[in-house]
Amino acid sequence: MKKRILNSISAIMLIILGLNITSCQEEFSKVIPENDTDTVDVIYGTPKVLLLIADGARGESVRTSNVTTINALLPHSIYSWVSLSEENAAGISSNWANLFTGVNYTKHGVRENDLEANKFDAYPLLAARIKESSGDSIKMSTISPNATFLKYFGANTKAQAAQNDEDVTTKVINDLKDEKLSFITGHFTAIDAAGKTAGYDVSKPAYKAAIEKFDGQVGQIIKALEARPNYAKENWMVIITSSQGGEYEIPPAQNDNTIFSNAALNTFTIIYSPKYATKFIGKPFIGNKFIGDFMRFNAENYAQLDVGDNSIFNLDNTDFTIELKIKKNKGRDNNYAFWYPSIIGKRQHWQGGWGEDPSGIGWVIHLDGESWIFNARGDKGTGEVKAGRNMNRGTWNSIAVTGQMVDGKRTVRLFTNGEQTKEADITGWGSITSDAKFRIGFLETREGWRSDAYIADVKFWKEALSPETIKQYSCDVGIVSNHPNINFLAAYWPMNSKDATTIVDEGPLGANLKTNGTYPITTLNDFICAPTSSTLSSMVPRNIDISTQIISWLKVPRQLSWGLDGRVWIDK
Repeated sequence: MKKRILNSISAIMLIILGLNITSCQEEFSKVIPENDTDTVDVIYGTPKVLLLIADGARGESVRTSNVTTINALLPHSIYSWVSLSEENAAGISSNWANLFTGVNYTKHGVRENDLEANKFDAYPLLAARIKESSGDSIKMSTISPNATFLKYFGANTKAQAAQNDEDVTTKVINDLKDEKLSFITGHFTAIDAAGKTAGYDVSKPAYKAAIEKFDGQVGQIIKALEARPNYAKENWMVIITSSQGGEYEIPPAQNDNTIFSNAALNTFTIIYSPKYATKFIGKPFIGNKFIGDFMRFNAENYAQLDVGDNSIFNLDNTDFTIELKIKKNKGRDNNYAFWYPSIIGKRQHWQGGWGEDPSGIGWVIHLDGESWIFNARGDKGTGEVKAGRNMNRGTWNSIAVTGQMVDGKRTVRLFTNGEQTKEADITGWGSITSDAKFRIGFLETREGWRSDAYIADVKFWKEALSPETIKQYSCDVGIVSNHPNINFLAAYWPMNSKDATTIVDEGPLGANLKTNGTYPITTLNDFICAPTSSTLSSMVPRNIDISTQIISWLKVPRQLSWGLDGRVWIDK
């Protein structure tokens, strides 16, 4: 019996082994012999690229214009009307460099219109990458009416100067008759010229007409492309995009105060192939709205606890949590950077020399450029902890500080929009206890430190909230009855009211604050805890993606050492 079982097992094993050998032989028979002259192009088509760049074409304006040719491509395109150019560009040359290097200005070195400042030796242009990797097997041409564009971005290609956009169209069509060319770039400038003169918006007839004329030129080019004798056997990808948008003040109802409301950054991107299914990339989910009437803390405006127990807000050596929401306005330099103004604190004054001034005992949270800092002086020492992360521009941010014992050391943790960004040991500071009155807003100073911000939803806890709790509730507004630390809430000021004389404490102790100053009350409807600009921009096509997309399509082996910042978009 045992022998029969062993024989049966042996037979089964032989059958399985035989099947595996047969399968392997079948797989080996599918491998192309070394002397086979066939290429992948026989099956998939020779990869080729047509790149059409329109300077100054805002995505929203292109979307709402009569662009019949572009719209006809969409069923076989990956496309977006909210793609983005370089946020930090100070000239169109920076965006051109983004397009043709696949990296941002911090790498390629071009932020303004000075292309001579480039680092193209370290981060070569697209044509140089292709030539280095593929030799002369991929032949390229570049057509532009801009001599500077052609000088830099036409290098290593058949560079042709054009008189105007009409001439660009003619030369692109002529190049499409050349079977040897695999990558053709046409650069159009008339839309940008119209925007500079009339305004970058579809409501301006000259700008709208320029967009629609460009669409007609695209139609001529697509017709010529499809007329190529071997078009059906080729594998074309057509990219139509704008290098950047144009400055224009959009209507308030459309302004969400994120990167998507910056008309100068608003581009459009069409990535077309007859083989693509349609894929629309719209504006991503940005977050919840914080709606209401808010007090503006600018100049020397502050609210103070004049009547009540100020000792509650001493940090001493005990656990604590301070949470608040803040929305900054643009400052005197027309940006969101503010240097050192207080936004909340409990100390007699806040000014330079704080490290040596023993009378500055207490604590303060203050702005630091586009970030923020927790600073305090105790009875044994002083110091500061930098948040280490910028706040979002023009929208509501949630910031928090917790104090707790960690491994026998007194520690503070700083959070921005729910994410812990810093932890520091403050044991050496001692007891942080001050006779000063608690304030929101301006603290006395001999410096010119002034903020301009809306502050709301301020909470003070006599307990250190856990990182998980901070993350869960940081982007919510108000207090829920089932909050895990509800019994340790000391004060809560919603600060969402038209009353500019008293800030009501809805916590258990009724620590109402008296305002000092003239407070503009503004009705706001803005996002809270919106993703950062860098996070938002990664969710839509950017001009740095163009080079990466083309490298992938042309089957140029991409190297990690190139340090490309762009990504490849697919229609799945």
